[in-house]
Amino acid sequence: MRAMQATDRVQARSYMISNPFDDGAPPMLNMQNLRKVFRTALVETHALRDLTLTVNAGEFVAVTGPSGSGKTTFLNIAGLLEEHTDGLYALDGIDVKQLNDDQRSRLRNEKIGFIFQSFNLIADLDLYDNVDVPLRYRGFPKAERKRRIEQALTRVGLGSRLHHYPTELS
Repeated sequence: MRAMQATDRVQARSYMISNPFDDGAPPMLNMQNLRKVFRTALVETHALRDLTLTVNAGEFVAVTGPSGSGKTTFLNIAGLLEEHTDGLYALDGIDVKQLNDDQRSRLRNEKIGFIFQSFNLIADLDLYDNVDVPLRYRGFPKAERKRRIEQALTRVGLGSRLHHYPTELS
């Protein structure tokens, strides 16, 4: 176990589950001296200061800290939802600061998955179609999408609820 180095109060604990992917590839996530400053006409807020974190394939990371410590800012930057102010952030060896919005969106679509605390499902779509949306964006053919959707939903115990709507799930 190792801790993320930072002058912030946000903390991360990393646990190696197993690393069958150790093929000399760059770290999945590499942040060095990362900073995020929010500026208004009257105030400057330092949400992250000199955050340094490296995550390799096979590692599991938990981010903890009190309210206001920078957890959400860190996750938004890691998820390519907002840009950092200074420092280096490389995702699979790609310096994300050099990417335009379309390139960031493409990289986010290919490399990052989000798990939300609440459902965040589209109310008018059944479970099958909700899972299908990101697969369509990725350009998978219909048969491959069907296979992946059924496999994933079965794996999490929802294989029998493919055509239930979000309001019918608990």
